[in-house]
Amino acid sequence: MARKNQVFQSHYCMNTLKWFIAACLVVIGSFTEAQNPVLFQVEEEPVHLEEFLYIYEKTNRDAADFSRSSVEEYLDLYKKFKLKVYKAKQLKLDTVDALNNELAGYRKQLANTYLSDKEVLVSLMKEAHERMQEDVSFSHILFKVPPGAGEQREKDIYQRAMKVLDRLRSGADFAKVALETSEDETVTKNEGKVGYVTAMLPDGFYQLETALYSLPGNTYSRPIRSKLGYHIVRVDGKRPARGEIEVAHILARSGPGAKDKIDKLYQELEKGADFEQLAKAHSQDNRTAASGGYLGFFGINKYESVFENTAFRIREDGAHSRPIKTSLGWHIIKRISAKPVPSYEALRRTLESEIQKDGRYQIAEDAMLEKIKDENAFVDKDWDRAQLIKDLGADFLSYKWKRPNDFDNQELFSVGKQTWKVDQLLDFMTKNTAARLRINRSLAPQKAIAVLYDDFISEQLKTFEESQLEDKHPEFKALMREYAEGILLFEVTKEYVWDRASEDSVGLRKYFESNANNYMWPAKALVETITINSEDPAVVAKVKKLSAKKSSQKIIKKINKNEEFVLVQGKFLEKEELPAGLGWEKYAMTAPEEQNGQMQIKRVAEIIPPQPKTLEEARGYIIADYQDYLEKEWVNELMAAYEINVNQDVLSSIIKE
Repeated sequence: MARKNQVFQSHYCMNTLKWFIAACLVVIGSFTEAQNPVLFQVEEEPVHLEEFLYIYEKTNRDAADFSRSSVEEYLDLYKKFKLKVYKAKQLKLDTVDALNNELAGYRKQLANTYLSDKEVLVSLMKEAHERMQEDVSFSHILFKVPPGAGEQREKDIYQRAMKVLDRLRSGADFAKVALETSEDETVTKNEGKVGYVTAMLPDGFYQLETALYSLPGNTYSRPIRSKLGYHIVRVDGKRPARGEIEVAHILARSGPGAKDKIDKLYQELEKGADFEQLAKAHSQDNRTAASGGYLGFFGINKYESVFENTAFRIREDGAHSRPIKTSLGWHIIKRISAKPVPSYEALRRTLESEIQKDGRYQIAEDAMLEKIKDENAFVDKDWDRAQLIKDLGADFLSYKWKRPNDFDNQELFSVGKQTWKVDQLLDFMTKNTAARLRINRSLAPQKAIAVLYDDFISEQLKTFEESQLEDKHPEFKALMREYAEGILLFEVTKEYVWDRASEDSVGLRKYFESNANNYMWPAKALVETITINSEDPAVVAKVKKLSAKKSSQKIIKKINKNEEFVLVQGKFLEKEELPAGLGWEKYAMTAPEEQNGQMQIKRVAEIIPPQPKTLEEARGYIIADYQDYLEKEWVNELMAAYEINVNQDVLSSIIKE
């Protein structure tokens, strides 16, 4: 009996637990449904309110006022759109490989914009913009690291740089040390002084840029790695960023008399002469003289420092400088306008694009990978790297390498409930030959495997995160739905409307014949220009009198008896094209006017009423209208074939009366 009671109690508890779980699921489902109710259904396909709100607001933007007329008008359009998508699915167009491959391509492109840490990306953008507010002057000593240098050689170069740093910190003269040790080709000219630069520095110099904007003045940095090698850096000064300036210039090239010439031009400008005209007449810059010396906008480091400094010292638009000398000759510079560094909002898209192409973007990507690990319980298993190297063979960094058949299929790492093993790493190495060959063969096998393993983890984490995007990012899910349904809409409309309109010649002709009155040439006037080759007022008066009631043939016959006094040229014009003062009636005319030494009269010789176009003449318009007709007929068929039910309570809940 006790045994029976235990079994009963156990059975009862299990049933109670199942009931409780089921009840919780119902409650959760009800809560979700309440949060995002169904607005309407096409047959069994639900369209949730959240989806409609997203597309309504996105399409209407500022006009999305949620008035009843606005919402119902857009709902009518969206129901028809969903009907077409439903028809496409009924035709199983969503299973066509070519269309799914196209969608996968869209998804890959879109996913790439999400596979970085957004907060870190924004931080990098703001950091770059903040740095752009200052120009930094610096000096450096460069120790080049050749491409493909081994680990030991790079260490040796670093140690050499450290010894030079010790000399500088002990008080050695910078210019002397730079001339002795720097491998920058410009050092003999500038003794290591680079001058002013501004953010963003080119790709591969982010660490150098960071040092420039954070290092105290007149102190030396530890060796900083760039894509060129190691730099010892000293910041010499900072100033507010110059931005860009728009200028024109007059150039007197170096040579005898150049100074006298520029001084005379300067005196003329001081007396009020026009800068542009002087530049056109006298500037010896053949590239800009014809355009008044216009050079356009430029920022720092484009021209020689004396030219740049002089241009940026001009404080007012329209003002010009005194003559200055560069390696080309003597210049007078005119400021046209100046642009400060744009605001963050104005530069936001540009900054995002530039950072995504820059090496610093790896910082955002690395942060994203760490976040994926933290959010999904990443575990790096305790696996035997020596065993893997043994299984791979000695040539795993060469193009000859072949995936081994026998290997210890160890567990490598796990993310959530998913585990990756050696066989998947081997798949990665087989597909990514470039990744293997890119690794420096001078690396020890353990380090080479570590590089490949890190690449493998990064790729798998990105793939894992990409598979979660719809769940984590509602806007990604919405965009993918738009892509998918847009592809289906295109294909199904092509089949039922566009191709049919182009290929159904019988239907097209029948539609044209039924609507021929919609395709008419507009009324036109034959406008004649009567040119009178005579200065005799009597001839002019006679032509004018005849023009009020006679055809051009009769005018010519009466006037051109012995000499060609009259020439008549005709042109068909629509009403809005008539010359000013010419009325829309037969024999309306203008008063005689002199044109190029001859008298001319313009008149309406004839009014041609609207004329029907042929099918060929109107084909483009007819096909477009026939497409509209076919689409309306198709939509009516769909509405008759499939049921649409709108939840009026849900609809009313979003309308603002």
